Amino acid sequence: MPLVIAMIVVAVLLVFMWIAVGREPGPGPSDVAIAFERAWADLDFNLLYDLSGAELRDGLRRDQFVATKRAAYANANAGARRRIGARINVETSVTGHQTALVVTRVTADGGAVLNNVMLERTANGWVVVNYALRADTEPAPPPTP
Repeated sequence: MPLVIAMIVVAVLLVFMWIAVGREPGPGPSDVAIAFERAWADLDFNLLYDLSGAELRDGLRRDQFVATKRAAYANANAGARRRIGARINVETSVTGHQTALVVTRVTADGGAVLNNVMLERTANGWVVVNYALRADTEPAPPPTP
């Protein structure tokens, strides 16, 4: 009898855990946008590939994508530091049912820029499908009294 009760308790716990894990929504668009910016700042092109939709992968497989990005960064920034060391904040975020726009502020030694990070919801969660520097990156002058 105690074995039957233990089996029932274990079965109930397994069903509860299965439902709980299945209902977990995963990271939101702001989390994915920050991770995408961090991957660029850390030059983590494998993670960048994972967070990018097909639109940003240029039709390349993972190994080709990573090799191309590493080569492009090495050629463009010979002698530069391996990591940029940027601070990343979300300025604003607008989320619809299947798409989201997250405006990020990336601050590094050279100043700060604002980026539009467009995301789409897929079966596996949010992915970045477009990434662009905002035209209004220059800080606005302080208001005059």
